[in-house]
This record gives sequence, structure tokens and C-alpha cells, in this order.
Amino acid sequence: MDNNQDKTLSQEDTNKKEFNGQEICQGLVADGSSAGLDNVEVYYQQLKSLEVVVEKNDLQLPKSDIYQGVGIRVFKNGSMGFASTNDLDRDSLKQLLEQAAVMAENSPPDRNNRLPDPEKLEKVPDIYDDRAENIQLGDLISRARSFMKEIKQDDRVTVDTAGFSASIVNDAIATSRGIVSQDSQSYFETQALALAREGEVVSSFDMEYQVSCFFEELDVADSGRKLRDKVLASLGAETIESFRGEILLTPFSAVMLMVQPIVFAVNSENIQNGISPWKNKTGKQVGADILTVLDDGTLPGGVGSGKFDREGLPQKRLTVIKDGYLQELFYNTYTAARAGRKSNGRAGGGAQSAPDIAPSNFIISGGQKTSEELIGEIKRGLLVNRYSGSVDPVSGNFSGVVKGGQLIERGKRVKPVREVMISGNIYQMMQNIVGLSREREDIMNYKLPYVLLEDVSITGG
Repeated sequence: MDNNQDKTLSQEDTNKKEFNGQEICQGLVADGSSAGLDNVEVYYQQLKSLEVVVEKNDLQLPKSDIYQGVGIRVFKNGSMGFASTNDLDRDSLKQLLEQAAVMAENSPPDRNNRLPDPEKLEKVPDIYDDRAENIQLGDLISRARSFMKEIKQDDRVTVDTAGFSASIVNDAIATSRGIVSQDSQSYFETQALALAREGEVVSSFDMEYQVSCFFEELDVADSGRKLRDKVLASLGAETIESFRGEILLTPFSAVMLMVQPIVFAVNSENIQNGISPWKNKTGKQVGADILTVLDDGTLPGGVGSGKFDREGLPQKRLTVIKDGYLQELFYNTYTAARAGRKSNGRAGGGAQSAPDIAPSNFIISGGQKTSEELIGEIKRGLLVNRYSGSVDPVSGNFSGVVKGGQLIERGKRVKPVREVMISGNIYQMMQNIVGLSREREDIMNYKLPYVLLEDVSITGG
């Protein structure tokens, strides 16, 4: 392992050649136009990554990888064809263009198939760390050791798995409508899963996650301390009686219970296909009046930020929900055409697939109180560190087990709990949000506070 510690993100895989993505895109667009195709879009993506992994408290062999791929969309007589490859040989790319054209010829026409016209693009600040290319595996190994030093302050704690990674993403796009651009982003992640054991007593697994566009902004030692303290706090968990009360969702548990259903509900394709519960809800109340949700692809330092979306359009800043009222849906060019409007820059995906719909930086606005102050207001309820279960995004019904939960009575943490389930309908429960914390955490491209909900069904073991 020590022999690899000087490998950096700037060093290529010895079996792969690095390409100029924008030149590839423009060349293939020109080839498509010469072949008489109506419209062509070429998307290039490159991902360089380094990772150090810990398993069962032991450092594993570091990993490095580089992926490069191209996706081509071809439009002909109202039909669309798509093909992709990671073989960037010139002859292979020409064959890929021909393959996409054949797919278009054999696909049904749809008057909503189209490419967008170009719009002004602006670079988003603070999404690329200038030292990213020089990050070494040794830097990540040092981070892993710093994390493990904190974990090992208590020998009852075992890290099941942890990853410390550095990545650079380079994207480029060109279309026959005149869109030509490229962009770069770096991001660094720490994610870990651990448990504690004391004799025959074993805690719940718990997680800790950090992400940033800048290497020095991650505090892995703090992450180790938090994870250690969380799993130790869940030792000696007890069953409790069933009751209806309040639950305080941590940002991590809010991802599955709240964010994923909201993202599903505001996806314009789901609206148009009649499966979103928020069909015909624009301008109407969908949550408590303290709930405001933004999606901002222009956020400086945001891991979901970028100059353009999957179709080469600016991502913009959207107010999705304001004071509980639904304001805006997520559109790409196809769904926007179906709705008789323009895309708002929410085309998602990469080179391996045609554009879908995805958020950029999904943000739930915070409140005025700390999470501890919210706990102090709970008469009887649960702190939900993690949620393990199902959430039906169509109906909103959910039922699952609380992991790393704590019983709260009269504003105090009483004891850790086990075999406790929560259930209900998340779309209805959004009307019952009574508190949002001032502090927020970044979980992937989500920036989330602690969320306090009232009148929840809590089933004891």
C-alpha cells in the first residue's frame, strides 16, 4: 500500500487514454449534421476517483479508477434514438452515431422530442478545488487513520465499513442547436457505518457522512467522534410501549422519509403520467407553513451545482415549496414541451443514459432553534437517527423500523430504543411539521435540517 501513496487524481490509468471531451462532442455533432440528421446531442463524461476503504477496523488496499464515456441522442422526423459507449476510439464513436440514428429510425415519433435552444451559461464558483488533481492516496490514508484514531478511543466500537474518496468529474456537451460547453467539479466524501459491542450487548448500526467540493473542509476526526458517540449511545436499547407522539428526524433519516417522496412528487414526468400525488397541486398547500424547499444548481460550493444540466441548460435556482405551498415542478425539455413551457434546467443523468429528471442541490430551509432546543420541546417522542423500511412515493404510506432511536420524555433523552416502528403517510405528515433546526447537514446533494413532526404512530416491541 505504501508504494501507491503518491498516486494522484491527475495520473491516468495506464490502460486508458485521456480525451478532450468538448472536441469529441463537437466532432460527432458535425458528423451527424453532415449525415443529414435533424438534430444531434453528444454528452461526454469523465470521472476520476481515488478511494481508501476501512473494513472491520482494518485499512484495505486503496482503489483508483477513471471512467470516460459518451452518450449520443439523435433526432429524426420526430423520433429519438440514444446510444452510449466507453470506447472512445474514433471508429467506435462513428459507429455509435450510426447506431443512435438506427434507433431513431425505428422509434415511434413524438412531437415533444426536441433539443433546447442555447441559453447563457455561467460558471458556478467554489465547486472545484485547485489542489484536487494533486490529491494523493497518501492524503486519503492519512484521513482514514485520523478517523480511526477517534473511533479507537473506545474499543467497544467497530467500523463495519468506511470510505474516504476524492473525485473529479469533467462534463462536456455539444448539440446541433448550438449548445457547446464543458465544466469540472471536485468532491470529497467520508462515509462510515459502525456499531458498538459490550459483552453480549450489540448496538444498532449507525452512519456518518460528510461531503464537500474542497478537501480541507472535511473534518474526518469530528466525523469519527460523532459516529463513535452515536453507536455508544444506542447500547442497552430497550423496547417501549406503543403511543402516538412526536418524532425528530435527523437529516440522514429525512432523506428517505421526506426528500425522496418530495422529489418524486415534483417530477413533472410523474405529474404528467398521473402517478404523483401532487398532480394539480401547484399553488396549493402541501405542507406546514414553516416548510420551504429550494433547489439551487447555482449554489456556490454545492456538490449538485454546475454550469449546465444534462441537456446543456443553466440549472437556475427554484423555489419548489414556499411557506407550505407548492410553487414549481422539475422539468426537462421533453416534459416541458408536453406542458407547453420551457425546461427549468432539471435534466439529470450522465453519458450512459438519455436525460431524465433530477434535483441539483435540494435544500430544506432551516428554522430558528437548534436540534437540542427542539428536543427540549418534545413531550413524548422519538429521535430517529436512521429509518429502515419502505416509503411508497405514490401513496405516501410508510412503515419501518427506527434505528439508533432514543425515547424522549419532557424534553430529555431517556433511553435508547429497539424494535420500534413508525408508520403513517408522509404527504399528510408534512402538514404536521412543527419544527426545523437551525443547523443543517449535507447528505449527498441534499442540505437538510432536523425535522420535528407531531402526531405520529409509534409502535413498540
